[in-house]
Amino acid sequence: MGEQDQRVFEHASLPAVSDMLSITLRLKIRSHANDWATILHKGTGHPVRTPGLWLSAHISILSPQFSGSWQDCVVIGTDERLTLNKWYHLAITLSDPEKRSDFYIDGEWVGFISVCKVKTQKIVFNDGPLHIGRAFSHNGFNGEISNVRYFNWRLSAEEVKEDFFNEYQTKPIVYGSRIALVHVSTRKYLSTKRIKYDLGPNNQQYMVICNRQEIDLENDVWIVIRASGTRVIAGSPVPISAIIGFRHQATEYNLHSHEICDIKVTPISRQQQVSLYDNTSNNINIDDDWLIRRYNSNITTYDDTGYLRNGDIISLFHIRTNRPALCSHTILLGDESQEVFCHHGDESERNNKWRIELID
Repeated sequence: MGEQDQRVFEHASLPAVSDMLSITLRLKIRSHANDWATILHKGTGHPVRTPGLWLSAHISILSPQFSGSWQDCVVIGTDERLTLNKWYHLAITLSDPEKRSDFYIDGEWVGFISVCKVKTQKIVFNDGPLHIGRAFSHNGFNGEISNVRYFNWRLSAEEVKEDFFNEYQTKPIVYGSRIALVHVSTRKYLSTKRIKYDLGPNNQQYMVICNRQEIDLENDVWIVIRASGTRVIAGSPVPISAIIGFRHQATEYNLHSHEICDIKVTPISRQQQVSLYDNTSNNINIDDDWLIRRYNSNITTYDDTGYLRNGDIISLFHIRTNRPALCSHTILLGDESQEVFCHHGDESERNNKWRIELID
């Protein structure tokens, strides 16, 4: 959709609402707007908005809203900024009997607001149309929206999470998938700025880093490939506990590590280097092999069954060097990027969690 595009659903075509309502959807934005941008707005005009969902100018902070009997515009305050070119699952729920509205991103509860004077104040529902995109005086957003669902009850937190898993996280990761890896604790993407490690004139390797919390489609995209000495069928699902590789899409180099020594350490914390290894000969080196393990929903224990899926929280262990974990941390390099390294022990437990994202 572009900023001037809209879809309008008349009230009569929607499930009948009395005093509860929920909407879930998937959203990806391509650019930040110069003014407030409408994602959705149900109502007959600017003061009537149960519910409404907007993006702030320039930085795309989400702003869920509704109309109350005491105030036209009641806002659930959040600090949640949307990253460009990334899919999100969003859910807003409202209930006048429970006197509250809640907001969720990717199945996680991120904000709510309650009616304070429960005997005299109420959430005001309306019989106006539902606008997706441009509505009244506000332009819409530049991006894509899908899987909009409208419920005439308040979804529980468990139902929101189930909707998220059903619509977002069930897509399989297969050999050949384009993916990104997000460091869970710092929310930064595994990347490169193509700065070379000084390993000698015949050993060309780029430093791997965590760069930004906003995806860079040039430097943050990887392709899932087979491990050395194996054969796979392109498009087949990736089993959990498989040994696989990752090819950097832009450089066509492989995600790589090697034994630690005096010159083969990261620049600040002097840990085992992680690099991009020149693969122009199309050979896969055993130093490019990684064991993949998936965390359970509690993110404290592993679930080593089934297949890899979009949104899984995983750890990667380097095979050749006795399986240290791929890690990052908050130590910054001179250009404000984060070190990436391999490590055993307690530090790896704190810093080895990555979320895998499928790039559409």
